[in-house]
Amino acid sequence: MKKASLGFALIVICIVFFIFGGYRFTPLAAAKANSFVTKNFELIGEYKNDSNSFYLFKSDSKQQYRTVYVNQNNLIYHSNSSTVIPYSKDSLQTIGGMSIQYEDETATIFIVHSLDEKVASISLDTEFGIESKKITKDEIVYFLLPFTKQIDQLNAVALDKNGNKLYEYGYESDNLINDLKWNYSTRLK
Repeated sequence: MKKASLGFALIVICIVFFIFGGYRFTPLAAAKANSFVTKNFELIGEYKNDSNSFYLFKSDSKQQYRTVYVNQNNLIYHSNSSTVIPYSKDSLQTIGGMSIQYEDETATIFIVHSLDEKVASISLDTEFGIESKKITKDEIVYFLLPFTKQIDQLNAVALDKNGNKLYEYGYESDNLINDLKWNYSTRLK
């Protein structure tokens, strides 16, 4: 009887640890279990490659986007990493981004939303050269890169249909107190 009670208590403790520790059986459930993703967040994007899962949530009441990383441990998933980006009224917005490095897993995700009809593509300077994606007004594009690099060091640029720089992503000056954002470029390609 004592062994059965001890076994039952051990199972209950494991279940409580599993649930309150944020461990889940699916990546999305683990992302939603992240302590920063409250009930007022809505899922707007899911981005995966072979070994990484990222989820993008937004909260109109908090006026912010939250990028959540989920890692897999055998058959269970867990999320303890997220970043937040406040809403912006800018014509070109970064709405998600983070870099991760866990054991042998590395990745960088960069998510952009364009409200500018002049922007035709977004380009990043990656370890493998320039990577570009076409974008139109009211569209969201993402880059999921297999290495770790801070998003402010991706040398991201927004180009018009002729290849001219319209925006550069970074700090407006060397003063890091300024917001990290897309700044209008006065220089042409």
